[in-house]
Amino acid sequence: MSSHIRHLVLEMSVGMFAYVFILGGLAVIFQDSLAGAGFLLGPVLVGLFLGFAADVAMLVHMAVVTERVAESRDEGYANRTTVVQSAIRRVVFIIVLVILGSRPRIDAVAMIIGALGLKAGALLQPAVHRTFFGGTEQTSGESTIEERRTVYGNDENSDGSSRA
Repeated sequence: MSSHIRHLVLEMSVGMFAYVFILGGLAVIFQDSLAGAGFLLGPVLVGLFLGFAADVAMLVHMAVVTERVAESRDEGYANRTTVVQSAIRRVVFIIVLVILGSRPRIDAVAMIIGALGLKAGALLQPAVHRTFFGGTEQTSGESTIEERRTVYGNDENSDGSSRA
């Protein structure tokens, strides 16, 4: 995995951890309500943590697959590979969920909710990047325009502007 992708995975993992940490805090605060609904605090926290661990594993797998298909530069291979690997990820997660969720010390619902942290990590990644690494790179618009000019040439329409 390239250093840029590793950095992106780290930033998303921080966002995913923040999501699970906040949910764990809410579970501790509302543990009496959880107990009234039939959920014990320990299994809920374990389920959230296992959902986070599953998220990290899925994120690393997605990064490796994406980098591999991008390097191939073959659209057919990329489509087939991403669809197959996505299905494999889902099947493996469901199998792990059934195996671990059948244990009394792990709450399967909390594991599913913890696994939704992948979306939260993706949404929080820009904020994590600005917070921890804000001064080290150009602004997003400048880097996009510069990349377009590098890839498509330095003509007047390469950055999306039109002079009509």
